[in-house]
Parts: sequence; C-alpha cells; structure tokens
Amino acid sequence: MKQVFKFILAVCVFFMAYNSSEAQENYGGVLNSFVKFGDNSSIAAHYEIQVAPNLTFSPEGRIWFSGDNSLALGARSDYYFDDIFNLSEPWDIWGGVDAGFIVDGVDNFDLNLHVGIEYKLSETFGLILEFGGGTTTAGGIGLGIHL
Repeated sequence: MKQVFKFILAVCVFFMAYNSSEAQENYGGVLNSFVKFGDNSSIAAHYEIQVAPNLTFSPEGRIWFSGDNSLALGARSDYYFDDIFNLSEPWDIWGGVDAGFIVDGVDNFDLNLHVGIEYKLSETFGLILEFGGGTTTAGGIGLGIHL
C-alpha cells in the first residue's frame, strides 16, 4: 500500500509541474483548508491541480484534534458540476472521492465520498461547505485560496 501512496504523490507532483488546461473555468491552483466535524474533528487541507476540464486531483493532509489518530496523508479527485447545472461565478459545486493512509504506526486505509459547494467572495478567496462519508463521516467549513 505504501507503493500506491508513493505513486499517487509522484503523479501529483508531475501534474503540479506540468499543469495546463483548456477548460472555460480553471479549477486548479487552489489551496483549500477546512475545519472538519463529524466522527473525528480535524483540520484538513488539499491543493487542487486541474487534470482535465471539470476534473481536479489533489494531495491532501489531515490532522485530528483528539483521539488515537494524529495524521492522515492521501489524495482526492473532484468533478465540478458547474456546466451541468449551468452555474457561473461565484458558485462552484463538486463531488468526488478521497483516499489516504492514517499515519500512526499502522497503515490504516481510509476511503470516502464527498460533495461540496463554494461561494467565491473575490478572485482570491471563497467560502466552502463540504459533506462526505465512507470510512469516516465528516463535514467541513473552509476557505478556498485561489492562487
């Protein structure tokens, strides 16, 4: 499983270095940070890299406030439904999957589905609300920083 994780990180670095897209709206180049609530309250962050129109890939990290878990590292992919719902700025709606390993001396695999919405306050900042479930159930409120 560690080899899979290394492969995911290598792909992420490749797309970060060579990212280019012809989509009408660029969903990449965004650092999202969250306060998550649910089964295990935590803080989380991921950096979105656009890999295709309406599709992003992100390395992700999560730190828990309490409990046995302390750190999770993984990746996620999101599909933006803006074209389907005919949305324009300042709104974004997405759904996706995230997977990762809980780093606590034992490799525990985590797999979740999520949906989210963002309202962009400016070209740089947006407010995010996201809900999901799978191995862990979580929701979160966050800030999107469009670089």
